[in-house]
Amino acid sequence: MVVTFLSVPTDLVSWRKQARVDYSLEFKGQKISASFINGIWPAVGTQFLQDWATAEKAVPKLIETWTKMVMLVERHEKRQQQIAFDNSKFVETLTKFTDLDTGIYPHQDENNAIAALNRHDTLTLNDSLAGIASFFNKTSTLLVDESFAINTRVLEKFKNFLDYLYSLQELFDRAKRLSVNTIPQLQQRIQEYQQKYDKLNTDGVDVKGSELHKIRQAIINDKQEMFQQLNKDWLIKSCCLEEFVMFQETQFLVSEAWAEWCRGRYKFHEKISGLYDGVNSEIVPDMPMSR
Repeated sequence: MVVTFLSVPTDLVSWRKQARVDYSLEFKGQKISASFINGIWPAVGTQFLQDWATAEKAVPKLIETWTKMVMLVERHEKRQQQIAFDNSKFVETLTKFTDLDTGIYPHQDENNAIAALNRHDTLTLNDSLAGIASFFNKTSTLLVDESFAINTRVLEKFKNFLDYLYSLQELFDRAKRLSVNTIPQLQQRIQEYQQKYDKLNTDGVDVKGSELHKIRQAIINDKQEMFQQLNKDWLIKSCCLEEFVMFQETQFLVSEAWAEWCRGRYKFHEKISGLYDGVNSEIVPDMPMSR
């Protein structure tokens, strides 16, 4: 088991589908406590089985829904990255425009009458466009930084919750596999052996002692096997209850993922808003609108 997990690939979902883990010895050597049988299970067993059945039906749809959620978060961040790329293009295009606009708005030759007319307005326009280019450059940097933070921290929490959902589904599947037993057949066989033993032992039939001993030993062996299977069945119930209770804590991971996403977006929009305020208050008022 240790070797298996040391060599597990990073894609846990794919690994679960391919992995072949032997659970046959999972409860070997363990004995269910009397307190669980006589105290805990009578108090919570009925309700737990109802909750267990409900969760088993719900988890496939939840996996489907949360997978779409993860895809939406990823798509949203890719759009942010595209906006950052477009902002970089704005910087490049604005810079190129200010380098070329002298061709249509002469303003550098002081001896040119049109240049003299344009000089102040065109220089102010180009300075303003340079300020807007700086705004796009800063927003691009903010977008890249925010996208990196989302992809390296927040998105992983969304994916972690998906892993927990798959783990719960695996728990249901594992419980089904492990719960297979032959207790009814053993009970029937013990009853038949006991009837046969009683009949041979009381009818005065001439039977060898070895034959009675053989039947008696078969009864003992079947009772021991039934006890082991009953013990395993109780251990499975105990394990499932414990893991299901622990799983309830994963709801806080949903809160944590969305809270961190919202806090990150809020801080990002605060910074973006500050940049827009700067453009609106420091650049726009100086832009020439007419002569």
